[in-house]
Amino acid sequence: MPISEHPIKDDANTSARSIFADSSIRCTRPRLLIYEALCSTASHPTAEELHQSVRKTDPGISLATIYNTLELLVDQGLARRIANRCQGTAPSRYDADQEQHIHLVLDDGRVLDAPHDLGKQLLDAIPQSLMQKLAKHAGVDALKIEIVQDSPTNSAHSH
Repeated sequence: MPISEHPIKDDANTSARSIFADSSIRCTRPRLLIYEALCSTASHPTAEELHQSVRKTDPGISLATIYNTLELLVDQGLARRIANRCQGTAPSRYDADQEQHIHLVLDDGRVLDAPHDLGKQLLDAIPQSLMQKLAKHAGVDALKIEIVQDSPTNSAHSH
């Protein structure tokens, strides 16, 4: 989803302050800076990358504040944590886009949003009855589906 479609950017009357108020989050300058930085990027940053970005505005902000705020945003449903399984213990990435969409996880750990139309085709191809059966089997109300496709080996160049 393009950044301009994120709720903080959609409505001129909507601001991070009102989003925080609606979520009962105490509005502090560091939290605002972190949330606005997360909303302004489609790069799905790690906490460390977000720290570097926010430090341009607030050089004294700590990495602990970044982590604590990200945890709060995730807990309140204003951001999602994307576990990075491609590189073992690589850090999680974060996304403020809460609309249903598909993430493409690259071998180097970067995360991209799939084009909306292609992601919708993929999601529509999974029968709702199958999703309900899987959720029931797992004993949960909702599922997050992850599709992993290993990179093909470059065997054509090895003789």
